[in-house]
Amino acid sequence: MSVPPPAPGGQQPVGQPDPYGPPPGGQPQQPYGQPGQYGPPPGQPGQYGPPPGQFPPGQQGFPPPPPAPPKRSKALGLILGGIGAVVVIALVIFGIVAFMKSPATSNAGDCLTITEFTQGGDDPAKADCNDPKANVKVAKKLETSSENCPGGSDAGYDTYSVSGRSSYKLCLMINAKQGDCLANFTSQTKGYLKVPCTDPTKDGELVKVVTGQADKSVCEGTDATRVAVYPEPATTMCVKTNE
Repeated sequence: MSVPPPAPGGQQPVGQPDPYGPPPGGQPQQPYGQPGQYGPPPGQPGQYGPPPGQFPPGQQGFPPPPPAPPKRSKALGLILGGIGAVVVIALVIFGIVAFMKSPATSNAGDCLTITEFTQGGDDPAKADCNDPKANVKVAKKLETSSENCPGGSDAGYDTYSVSGRSSYKLCLMINAKQGDCLANFTSQTKGYLKVPCTDPTKDGELVKVVTGQADKSVCEGTDATRVAVYPEPATTMCVKTNE
């Protein structure tokens, strides 16, 4: 049997066995296009990493995800949420307290503080009758602002009225006792202010106070220059002014 001559350059024909045996070193030559020609067989680790689609444990072919953010931000959110809840609760409590101090919730016998009797002045606020700033007492509360206080114009009431959906009128008397001295007694707008009788701003002194009677004649024989008569509850105040 004849042996075909070798291909030019000493290469064997593609796909033909080498008739002269394996090359030096004992390693058989792999034909082109056969497994193992350019790397290890499929599924075996090679020089350039694992085969396509295979990755070391814990890797899926993408960079590892960034570390989770610290939990302090969540804690801060909880803290801020708690602060918001506290603020809401504080506002609710403030609203309740403000409403309870409103003159709208007052009744006969309650005391108020008021600095101005003019339209648009400071609203009166409920206060303990023993508080020195509690300068007026509610004698009667009327259901509408158009009603008149007992005794009409002859009575000595100061008034505070509200019109609109919540319409009412408060008939107010001075919250003072015999021997007390007042500033702003002769003012047409300012609220009464209790002061020491030695205070130079004093312009009124209660020289006599009678409860159970609404009659200016009870002030006869006193130094009173003005008389405040309140029919309900029946009270008469005899006041000495600087006039």
